[in-house]
Amino acid sequence: MAEQKTEDKTVYILDSYGLIYRAYFALLNHPLTNPGGDNISALVIFFKNLKALISKYNPCYLAAAFDSRVKTFRHELYADYKANRAKTPEDLHAQVPWIEEILEALEIPVLRYDGFEADDIIATVAKKCAQEKRPCRILSGDKDLLQLVTDSCLEMQPDRANGGWEVIGVHEVLEKWGIPPEKILDYLSLVGDASDNVPGVKGVGDKTAVKLLSQYGTLDEIYAHASEIKGALGEKVRNDKDNAYFSKQLITLRCDVPVEINFESFCTKNINFKSGAEVLEKYGAYAIAKSFASETAAEIQSEEKSVLPEKEVEEKIALPVKQNEGDYKPCTNLAELKNFVQNILDSAEKVVAFDTETDSLNTHEANLVGFSLSFEKGKGIYVPVILSGGMFAPETISKKDCIEILEKLFAEKELTLVMHNGKFDLEVLYANGMHSKTECKIFDTMIAAWLLNPAASGKSPYGLEYLAERKLGLKGIEFKDIVQKNQTFADVPLEKAFKYGAEDSDFTLQLYYLLKDEIKKSNLEKLFYEMEMKVLPILVSMEIQGIHLDKKKLNEYKDELAVLISEKEKEIYKEADCEFNIASPKQLQEILFEKRNLPHGKKTKTGYSTDTAVLEELVFSTNDPLPKMILDYRSYTKLQSTYVEALPLLADKNGRIHTSFLQTGTATGRLSSRDPNLQNIPVRDESGRRIRSAFTAVPGTVLISADYSQIELVVLAHLSGDKNLCSAFINGIDVHKSTAALIYGISPEQVKPEQRRFAKTVNFGVMYGMSAFRLANELNISRTEAKNFIDQYFSTYSDVKKFLDETKRMARETGYVETITGRRRYIPEIKSSSKIVLQGAERIAINTPIQGSAADIVKTAMIKVQSALEKSSTSAKMLLQVHDELIFECPEDNAENAISIIQREMENAVQLKIPLRVSIERGKNWGEFH
Repeated sequence: MAEQKTEDKTVYILDSYGLIYRAYFALLNHPLTNPGGDNISALVIFFKNLKALISKYNPCYLAAAFDSRVKTFRHELYADYKANRAKTPEDLHAQVPWIEEILEALEIPVLRYDGFEADDIIATVAKKCAQEKRPCRILSGDKDLLQLVTDSCLEMQPDRANGGWEVIGVHEVLEKWGIPPEKILDYLSLVGDASDNVPGVKGVGDKTAVKLLSQYGTLDEIYAHASEIKGALGEKVRNDKDNAYFSKQLITLRCDVPVEINFESFCTKNINFKSGAEVLEKYGAYAIAKSFASETAAEIQSEEKSVLPEKEVEEKIALPVKQNEGDYKPCTNLAELKNFVQNILDSAEKVVAFDTETDSLNTHEANLVGFSLSFEKGKGIYVPVILSGGMFAPETISKKDCIEILEKLFAEKELTLVMHNGKFDLEVLYANGMHSKTECKIFDTMIAAWLLNPAASGKSPYGLEYLAERKLGLKGIEFKDIVQKNQTFADVPLEKAFKYGAEDSDFTLQLYYLLKDEIKKSNLEKLFYEMEMKVLPILVSMEIQGIHLDKKKLNEYKDELAVLISEKEKEIYKEADCEFNIASPKQLQEILFEKRNLPHGKKTKTGYSTDTAVLEELVFSTNDPLPKMILDYRSYTKLQSTYVEALPLLADKNGRIHTSFLQTGTATGRLSSRDPNLQNIPVRDESGRRIRSAFTAVPGTVLISADYSQIELVVLAHLSGDKNLCSAFINGIDVHKSTAALIYGISPEQVKPEQRRFAKTVNFGVMYGMSAFRLANELNISRTEAKNFIDQYFSTYSDVKKFLDETKRMARETGYVETITGRRRYIPEIKSSSKIVLQGAERIAINTPIQGSAADIVKTAMIKVQSALEKSSTSAKMLLQVHDELIFECPEDNAENAISIIQREMENAVQLKIPLRVSIERGKNWGEFH
């Protein structure tokens, strides 16, 4: 990008959807498509025009406005607003989120606010520009926006004839429309807008509207003299007065949208051309990606030191992608399969890639349709498996024979088994008759890709399809191309199935050879092989095991919740002195802010927000009991729908819930869970306890909970070496009480509950880079008090402050942070010139080593505990991992022994400067703990 003219304060604002829409229809008859056959006309033209803008005008400030995803205030005024518009073509609709993703990758701010159109946001930006005496350029082809044109605010329209942009100012509006910009609103109010279903005055067209405005000046003056207008025109004008003013109400642009506008964040110095080029390339827009990539080269040369590792800087922005042509074969003969397996074992490297095909994504119910193997680049076999009622010929190999062969193969300790999302494949095998453990080494290419870049963004950045295109330059067969709607892989003919299946294994094998070298170069071998690959089979076991759900308990709570909800409704109606739809924000707004005249919060499409934050603020700031009642009501209804009604539907025939743990779900290394997400069940209130109490031990067993005490604070103490913080943990003192005592200069015995609460909030807030502003809100104190409290905290824990400052400094210098095991997270935003982006990056830099190290400790503990339990005779099973807590199920008679093993292994998982402590309990249900 050319050198910035820093003195230029001009703000450029894109009317994004309008430009996207025009770009799509410009090439309607000759659309541009990517190698996958997707229409990318709008995407390519949009970014081609954007690149032309950047090259020619060198904007210093740039942002993109988008329409609300929900209906706007105009729909509230007029139900038929835009009702005449044809349905958006699907291949246009699909490109909008892609364009948003690319803009976000470029770090061009995307402005959107529920209930408002992009035009309103643009009007708001234009007004702010005028207030700050900044020139404004509106990039749009929309005539509605011409009402904003002034000497300092110009519209720039795509120039289809000559390419680039045509500038429309006051003179151009007057020349083309016959009226100045300030009369455009009245003009549109008269002629209407058929595309938006705005009525206008029936029978008044362009020329007549211009004539009327030229003669009378404004809409108001036209109607002040309406009786003087003769003939049919006068009758039309007089008859449609209401429509004229209603149209004006619809067309008038709002310039008070409460969207955050920070011109510094619009600064084009922040544009990330490399990231944008990568996402453009992902969607097959190679030419425009190359154009943006050329800006990246200039950026890299201009930086004194890149925050990215050298290999990333040198890496090509785009690999040319070609359709894959592998040498793949179906294998339907047992002798052939045995011979192929023997060739794997006889090979020099003893590496094989493996993949399964199933008729369901639910591993506990899926039938094994087939599997593939590959141990040579570009080659592979696909083995169909006989299914009851399946489509394959009866002479194929039986499932029983296949499982036996795979069990023997995976028992080879010298073998490296390569899979992509191997947890899925292993669970499918166990669900289909495999019993023995895998003894071979495991390499999961999905987890390897994540470990190398844990903060990757975009569409499935660790997916096999994406990685094959990105790292191998190969385009494979897509699932949707061979599996028809309402069918499964079992319905795919063998002549299509074998190519798709074997290709997956081949791609996985080729990725293995690339990723294992990258893992080695990045010094991540120990972390990958000794932690992540050892955790994987433990998660497989945990997911298969599941945890028992007592549906009867949930049904009892369901009945109680129904009573509570009903009672709370009556309380609310009585307090409000009327019945209304409590779930309706609009009706609630009327009750709270109009009828009861309570102070309101932020404005939304239907008025003032009634979200949780607003209601909580009303609870603190007013004596009105209604906001608290509504919060309670919402809490009850959420429990009912999210847990009490949903969980029983997820239990299997044995009454067990099988959550899915994600190793690649976070950038810090923490595990997450889904289907269901058991980590989100409320912890500290009675309702959460009631939900957890439905997770029970089966007869003859108990549940064991082992929870690390304040592990993230322990990690902070270890990393900082702060003597005061370490002393509290070493001496077993309540760390929050100790913090309060040191800050207030009193003894621990003198600390009051509120002082402890303040100290606890700061203790945990420090790890997340909490500002004085946020602390003030959390504790309901003034910002000055909050700042003084933080200053006093860092005075007390001076080495914590030094650690945090040093962490940020090293992040700026190297571009990444690390955990105690060497887990690395790159933070390119740490070099941003945008204050907001930089502050966010610094919070990530502070939090990642702490939260990531805690995650490393928990994973290490899981590995050690699992190994010790397998060697014991306790028969204890690890069931769940919920942040810092592990849940086990164990026969009652063996519980004492199991508890001893679990506590010993967890407390000795790693050696820190201060001891790890584990709180351990047993009970008949999860709700009994803590």
